[in-house]
Amino acid sequence: MFPNEARSVVQGIDNSKVKPAQGFLVIADISGYTRFVLAHKQLEEEGRATRLGRVNQEHAEAIITMLLETVIEGLEGTLILNKLEGDAALFYAVSDDPSNLAARLLPRLMEVFERFNARLEGLWECNGCFCNACCERGNLRIKVLAHCGEFMLKRVSRFEELAGEAVILVHRLLKNEVDSHEYLLVTDALGALLPETQEWELRDEQVEDFGTQPVRVLYPAEPQVKMRGLRPPWPWEYIAMHKLFKSAAGRASLEQRVSQAVAASAQAGATPESLLQSR
Repeated sequence: MFPNEARSVVQGIDNSKVKPAQGFLVIADISGYTRFVLAHKQLEEEGRATRLGRVNQEHAEAIITMLLETVIEGLEGTLILNKLEGDAALFYAVSDDPSNLAARLLPRLMEVFERFNARLEGLWECNGCFCNACCERGNLRIKVLAHCGEFMLKRVSRFEELAGEAVILVHRLLKNEVDSHEYLLVTDALGALLPETQEWELRDEQVEDFGTQPVRVLYPAEPQVKMRGLRPPWPWEYIAMHKLFKSAAGRASLEQRVSQAVAASAQAGATPESLLQSR
């Protein structure tokens, strides 16, 4: 079990809606998102806002949405999706047997990279477009951060919110010194529960308000996505591109679906107690 017991009383909050939990926190974050999605802003600032700029924004959001959906689908069943955070998704799991779940969690986390890269490589329809998003989609990467410890499950309206130092720590670790845009980073607390392997890079990260934090890092193979060439698109690529983005869901649509799914899950679970007892 974990070394410390979660506090069961939170001052100033209705504690009937706040329950301690011990488990896992995972953030899957798409690297390169900001530059990728906001590339059209430069055109606007230079007074060159064109239809291409609007297309770039629409295609960027659609591509990011498709990739986020792939990540979510890959972790469902092992982790519970808590919320979307811009270019990232926050997951958690509560377990009475953390060692057992940790052993099952590691291959699922590694699978995220395979699924993400396969989806990225499979977006051949983007070759039918010259916008920045379609041409530079190969620069997108995924990084995953995982931690185990104690946190709070807090009911806010129909939703479950996560709170506590563990939640803050895993978010702070997003700002690290790892010299890569694609990696799996786990804290020492989680690493101690994982099978021994020589593949981990052991390092220390300086984290604001938390000091030195020992972490372990794995580097998966990068996706093999070729940059869009200057040749004109083939007719079938152009047609396929239009079909893809015509039917693609936007970020707002994904966020709405996620919110509905999370609310439905919370309703089905009834209370934080049932989540703790059933997992």
